Amino acid sequence: MRVLRRLWAMLRVRRMEADLAEELQFHHAMKEQELQRAGLSADQARLAARAALGNVTRSREDARAVWLRPWLESVWQDAVYAIRSLRRQPGFTLVAVVALGVSIGLNSSLFTVFAGLALRPMAGLGDPARVVSVSAESALGRGGVIGFSYPEFRFLADGARTVDDLVAHRAISVSLESDRVGRTTPAYVVSGNYFDVLGIRMAHGRGFLASEDRRESPSRVAVLSYQIWRTRFGGEAIVGRQIRIDGIPHTVVGITPPEFSGPEGTPNRVWLPIASLPSLRANDPFLASLLDRWQDCCVNVTGRLADDATRSEARAELQVLSERFRASVGQDRRNVLIGGTQFLSGRNAKPAALAVIGVLFIGITLLLLIACANVGNLLLARAAARMAEIGVRLSIGASRSRIVRQLLTEGLVLASVAAAAGLALATWLPSLVLERMAKQPVPFDIAPDGLVLGYAVALAVLTCVACALAPALHVTRVDVASALKDGTPALRSRFPLRTILLATQVAVTVVLLTSAGLLLRGVAQARELDLGFNVEGIGVATIELPAFAYDNARAAALVNDLRTAVRNAGLQSFAFVSHEPLADLHLQTGVRLAGQSQDQTRIVNFINVTPGYFSVLGLPIVAGRDFQENDYGRPVAIVNETLARQYWPGQNPVGQTFVNGRESLEIVGLARDAYMNGLNGIEPLFFKPMGGGVLSELFPPLMFRATQPAAWTSVATLISNVEPRARVDVGPLQDRVENRLSQLNFAPLAASILGVLGLTLATIGMFGVFAYMVRQRTREIGIRMALGAPPLAVVRLVLSGNSRALTVGLAAGLAGALAASQVLRRSLYGLSPLDPIAYGGVALLLAAAAAAATYLPARRAARVDPVLALRHE
Repeated sequence: MRVLRRLWAMLRVRRMEADLAEELQFHHAMKEQELQRAGLSADQARLAARAALGNVTRSREDARAVWLRPWLESVWQDAVYAIRSLRRQPGFTLVAVVALGVSIGLNSSLFTVFAGLALRPMAGLGDPARVVSVSAESALGRGGVIGFSYPEFRFLADGARTVDDLVAHRAISVSLESDRVGRTTPAYVVSGNYFDVLGIRMAHGRGFLASEDRRESPSRVAVLSYQIWRTRFGGEAIVGRQIRIDGIPHTVVGITPPEFSGPEGTPNRVWLPIASLPSLRANDPFLASLLDRWQDCCVNVTGRLADDATRSEARAELQVLSERFRASVGQDRRNVLIGGTQFLSGRNAKPAALAVIGVLFIGITLLLLIACANVGNLLLARAAARMAEIGVRLSIGASRSRIVRQLLTEGLVLASVAAAAGLALATWLPSLVLERMAKQPVPFDIAPDGLVLGYAVALAVLTCVACALAPALHVTRVDVASALKDGTPALRSRFPLRTILLATQVAVTVVLLTSAGLLLRGVAQARELDLGFNVEGIGVATIELPAFAYDNARAAALVNDLRTAVRNAGLQSFAFVSHEPLADLHLQTGVRLAGQSQDQTRIVNFINVTPGYFSVLGLPIVAGRDFQENDYGRPVAIVNETLARQYWPGQNPVGQTFVNGRESLEIVGLARDAYMNGLNGIEPLFFKPMGGGVLSELFPPLMFRATQPAAWTSVATLISNVEPRARVDVGPLQDRVENRLSQLNFAPLAASILGVLGLTLATIGMFGVFAYMVRQRTREIGIRMALGAPPLAVVRLVLSGNSRALTVGLAAGLAGALAASQVLRRSLYGLSPLDPIAYGGVALLLAAAAAAATYLPARRAARVDPVLALRHE
C-alpha cells in the first residue's frame, strides 16, 4: 500500500506540473499579445515568450530530476549492496546461479530455435520484411494451403499493383554430372525474376535474366547453391562453365550466398529457369504441360510488397484478381493467403514440428519452475538468517516496501547473472544439437539476436519475481521486538512458505519424471507391438533411376520387365509398392461414398501395389480376393478393416464402391488391419493395383521374401542387368523398421534429460530445506537429547518436519502426471496412461532422492552435542 500511495503522489505531482505548465503557457501567450500592443515586433514578442516557456520547461525538468535522481541512487545502492552480500556467500550464489542459469539457458536455447523457425524470415533476403509468400486455401479446408497454376500466377503478376513483382518456383529433382548413378539433386525451377525480387546478392556471378526465361527460347543456364559449389565442384571458378544437368549441358551463371538455401531449407540445391521445364521434362506429361495447366496446384508464389502497400491490401487485391481468373476458367473462388517467409509459416507450416517445440517449452518451463522454487527456498532461508538485520531496519523507520525492494534487488542480481550464463549457453547449444541431429548445416538462422536477448531479460525479471518476491514478503511480516530479541521470526503459518516451495519442486519433478517414464515405456511398447505382418525374411530393393530417362509409361514398362526378371531369382514372393510399411512417405487422397456430397470427403491413406504384396508381408485377406494380373487399369481396391468399419459397419465391404477423385472404385478384398503408416494407431487405408503413373520422382521399391541369402544378391544383379543405369540398394525390411523405431527415442531422451535435471534440482532443494531445519532447530534438538531422546527420535523429528511437503507434492505431482499422460497418449503406442511400472518407478526414484537429500542433515541432527546445542544461540 505504501508503494501505491507513493506512486499516486508522484502522479499527482506530475499532473500538477502539467497543469501549471499549461497555465504558464497561456499566460505567456497573453503576455506576447500585450508586448505586441506595447510596441514590440511580433518576432521580439515571440522570442520573449519562448524564453519564458524555456524557463517553464527547465523547471519541469528540474522537478523531474528532483524525483528521479534519488530513486536511481537508491536503486544503485541496493544493487551494490546485493552484489557485496552475494559475494560473501559464494556457495549459495553458485548454486542459485547454476540452477537458474541452466534453466534459463535451456529455455533461451529453445526460444532461439523457435525464433529461427517461426519468427525470422528466410536467410539471405534483401529487405525481408517486404517479402511475402502467396498461397491459396486448400479446397479440402482443414487449414491446408496449396499453390497456383502457372497461368493464374502470370495473371496475378501482370495485374497486381500492391506488389512490386511476383515469382513462381517449384521443387523438382535433377541429376548432376557429379551425382553417382541413380542419385538425384534437389532443384528449383523458377521464374527469371526470382533472385532480383528476393533481393539475393550472389556470392559469385549473377541471377537469371528476363531473356533467359522466355517460353519460346529458354536458355540452358543454372545457378548453384554455395554448398553444392563447395562440396561437388571443390569451390573452383565454375561461373561461365558448362555442367550437365539431366544429361543436358547448362551454363552456370551464378553461385548463391552461403546463408541462402531456398524456402524448403535444403542447402544443396540447383536453380533453373521455369521456361526450360517442358523440354527438361519432356518425358513427364504432367511437368511438361505445367506452364499451360490452370489446375489447382503446380507452382508456389512469392512476392515483394510495394513501398506503400500492406499485407492486407495485397491480399485483397490478389483475391479479386484470383476470383476474376478462376471465373474465366469456370472454377469456384478460393481464399488467397498472405504469409511471411519464415521456415515454419504459411505454406511451410509443419504442425508436428510446432507441436514438438510446444511440448519441449512446457517441459523446460516446468524445469524453470523447479529452479525458481529451489532458489526461492534458499532465499527464504537466507533472509530468515538475517532477521536481526531486518528487525533493526524496521525499528529505525525503514518501510516494509523498502526492505522488499532490497531483497528483490538481490534476486534480480542473481537472475541477471543467470540470464547472462543462459545466453552464453544459447549461443552454442542449439547449433550443436541441431547439426548433430541433421548431420548438415542448419538451414535457418539460430544465432541469438535482440529478440532472444529481450526474451532472456523478460525471463530474468519473471524469475526474479517467481523466486524472490514471496520470500521477501514472507520474512518482512515479522514482529520487530521478537526479531530484535533473538533474531528469529515471530510469524507462524499453518502452511509455511518453505513447505509450499518444497511441495512445488516435488510436484513438478513427479510430472517430469512420470512423463519421461511413460514415454520410455511407450517406446518399449512400440517395439513389442504386433505390426500385423512378419518383417523377418523380407528384403527391400530401392531402385534409383536417372529422372530424365523415364516418363510414366516407360517406368510402368520397366516395372513389368523387372517383375519378369525377378521371377527367376528364387524368391518366395515379391511385389512392387509405392512405399514400404512404416516409411516416411505417405500417400493420401479424398474418398466418399457414392451418395455423399463433396463436403463429406475424408482424407484417407492409400498404397499402390502389384500382385503378391500381401503374400510378401503375410498379411491375410479376410474376405474377397487378392489383386490379380488383369486388375491393372481396373477401378478396384482392397480396404483394411478400419476403413470397412468406418463406412460399412457390420457389413461385408466386398462388392461395395466408393468414390476416389473422379473414379468409383469397387472393393474386391478386405485385408486385416496392420500398422502401415505409423505406430500411433491403425488408420483407414486402401490399396490400389499399380499400373500407369508409377513414376513420381521416385521409382517404386521392390519388396520380396526369400530364405536363401543368395537370392538377395541375385535380385540386385537381375535389376542391374535390366537397367544398367539403375542404382540398387538391397536391405532387410527389419532394419528399416528398426530405424523407424529409433526415431522414437528423441522424445523419451529429451523428457529423461529434463526429468533428471528436475530431480537433481529437487534433491538439492530438499537437502537445503532439511539442512536449514536442522540448523534452525539445533537448540530444540539439544534440549530433547538432554532430556533423553534417542538419536532415532531426533531423525524422525527432522523427517516429520517436512513429510507434509513431500506428501502434498507427491499427490499434486501424480494428479499433474495423470493430466500430462492424456496429452502424451499419442506417443504411448497403446500403453496405458496409468501404467503402474512408470508410476511405481517414479515413486521409488523420488524416495531414493529424498533419502539421499535427508541423510546428511539427519546424521548431523543425530550427532548434535546437547551441551553445545544449548549454547548455540
